Amino acid sequence: MESTTVEKPINQKSSFDLSFKTKLKEINDMLISIENNCIKTDNFHDILQKINELQEFLNDSKTFLPAYNMKKCSNEIKDITKSYEQLHDKLQPKKKFTFGKRPTKTVVKTKVEDKFEPIDESKVYKEDLGFKNRSNENLILSEDETFSKDIALDVLTNCNVIICGTPSTVRVTSLSTCKIFTCASTSIFVENCKDSIFVCASQQLRIHDTFATDFYIYVTSSAIIENCKQLRFAPLTLSSLILKKSFEIANFDESNNNWKIINDFDWLSSYESSPNWCEIPEEERDQPSENNYV
Repeated sequence: MESTTVEKPINQKSSFDLSFKTKLKEINDMLISIENNCIKTDNFHDILQKINELQEFLNDSKTFLPAYNMKKCSNEIKDITKSYEQLHDKLQPKKKFTFGKRPTKTVVKTKVEDKFEPIDESKVYKEDLGFKNRSNENLILSEDETFSKDIALDVLTNCNVIICGTPSTVRVTSLSTCKIFTCASTSIFVENCKDSIFVCASQQLRIHDTFATDFYIYVTSSAIIENCKQLRFAPLTLSSLILKKSFEIANFDESNNNWKIINDFDWLSSYESSPNWCEIPEEERDQPSENNYV
């Protein structure tokens, strides 16, 4: 009996190692096949789904994997995701960047003590539909404008942004005191933001270098945070017709929301909660509605 008890964690880890390597190789082989024109680029969606599943598989293995293995596998997922994004951008180039039309509504200007500097330009999608260098406005993109497109929001201050419909991806960088409403059919990437509120839904959510921000989310895999502090999370509620319609188009299931699974790359302990994020207490949850800004 003692031998069985000792060997069980070892067997679990061995089984995990084999499965992880097999799944990772499958994703890598699919990327190579697309690059060599062996399979259609339509398979990009399937690859993203497999990356999400691999991340979930790693999350479920936290209880028995040593911290070193967690970090190593997390880095491998980050690398394969980067390869996916680079190949996706190479084979499915985006249209020329266009700024959204200026709406007639404006919001009350508030004083912002600190201004974010734009992040490294090489990290920003320059050829997407979106808004850039705007402040104190209500900004809206229609369903027809966004369907299956890649959206970029860059350097916004004190803005309310409503992205109707279901864009493919949404990339958000250098925002301060903003409210963002969006539903992406695949992924949302947030970087270098602070003092903001996100009401968002997607398969995958990644948050980097972001501080003092609340997220009301729906995510089918798990949210990933890195170099973040004072983040708070709560489940997204379908409180408006705009959001409900986006959910239907994306074919999301409201009951399948992994909003509580937050994978903090800076905190690998399985036994203590990360100090970098928390759940929003139920009595403090006040999800804003995009209806107030349309």
